Amino acid sequence: MQPRKYYKTVQNQLKNCFANSDCAIAIEKELIKEGYSKDFPKMITIKENLDYLTQNRAFQVHLPIIGEGNQTVLCPMDFEIFLSGNQYKLYADKETQRGYFKETVPVINFIKKIFTDANVPFMLDFTPSGGHILFNVDVDSDAGKALQQIGCLEEGMLDSGLRHGVTQKAMLTFSGITRIAEYVALKTLEAFKNDERDGKLPVTVSDSAENCINIDNSWCEGAPHARSIRSPFSLHKKNIEKYKMYNEPPLVDVVGGVFDGRTFHHEADIDNVIECMWDLQKASDWSQNFDGVIPFADNALVGFIEGYKKTALYKFHREFDSTEDLPFGKALEQARQVTIIPDWSKDILYNPDPRVLQPINMMGFIYDFVIFAKWKPKHVANIMRDIYLDSSFNWAQDFVDSSPADEKANFWTRTFAAIAYWKTGALQIN
Repeated sequence: MQPRKYYKTVQNQLKNCFANSDCAIAIEKELIKEGYSKDFPKMITIKENLDYLTQNRAFQVHLPIIGEGNQTVLCPMDFEIFLSGNQYKLYADKETQRGYFKETVPVINFIKKIFTDANVPFMLDFTPSGGHILFNVDVDSDAGKALQQIGCLEEGMLDSGLRHGVTQKAMLTFSGITRIAEYVALKTLEAFKNDERDGKLPVTVSDSAENCINIDNSWCEGAPHARSIRSPFSLHKKNIEKYKMYNEPPLVDVVGGVFDGRTFHHEADIDNVIECMWDLQKASDWSQNFDGVIPFADNALVGFIEGYKKTALYKFHREFDSTEDLPFGKALEQARQVTIIPDWSKDILYNPDPRVLQPINMMGFIYDFVIFAKWKPKHVANIMRDIYLDSSFNWAQDFVDSSPADEKANFWTRTFAAIAYWKTGALQIN
């Protein structure tokens, strides 16, 4: 089956995926020759053009995180296998991918069980390297209000969002979702903390090890108007666009089931998922089990949030949010006077580009300051904020609009400081 024909057979499912969106997004290298950015060629169009993007152009399509009229926010919990320089192996050969993919299954099942135990509705969508837990939140629902209460907005995030027409209510809902994602990630790390000792791939957060099962919370960082996730039923072209397998057909994302809050419908066998990823006809046939509707979180999410609020992680988040920021420039200035941290962390203070953009480096840097130097995590975030806003480091990245410096620094520091405390026994997760 050809990609355009495949898309024709799943058009109704795709339209249902985009039911709460006001636009559809295509991210394709083919767009570069049409004048789009060579660094990030992204076309944003009204969702009514979805059939053009798919049946006419056979593009990958992405869902915006912020829904139509700021009324809904999409939660895209993301998990995958990360193999550093060997990541291409997941796209080069079906049997090789099958072997690696099955290593992720215990982690996927654990995260899935977190939500089924909490009776929170969701769609499970598999990608060639992992998958997503997807659900929508209405900002005016009890679930939306509960998320807004645990969220927190930095000045840069608020300014950026308002400039792009995102309401404060929608931004706070998104912020609350990111806190839940941090909670799920830390619960998963706790459950699989002995895997590396037992000869398995370690479970980490956001590519913070060379080879790992990765709870990829990088979608939590940045302004929500700039965030999207590949849609269920979309083609998946990393084999072609990233790994230059031009003679291969695209792979495809495959729905692994839908949980309605009580029953998990059409739970997929992993071997069937792999077969579908590599065969568009099989993917099309399997897709007919689903209507494509991404569920809404209901009041069960409120109960889940209440459970999070009883944890030490919630207390840590509240302390982080309430700590007063150091004035701009002061954190970096004071950090350069610290003598107790290792030399490689000291060097980052003078040569940060690109090291404080890379999770594996940020994790160690943050650990050194919160554990060895005993800095408050918010003030470590201020170091990174100062670094991001210092133009002398010749940053190519935008730290004002799509990734405001204060929000970016706070997210990564909050995440890795919590892990540092957990690793040293100072923060218990339950």
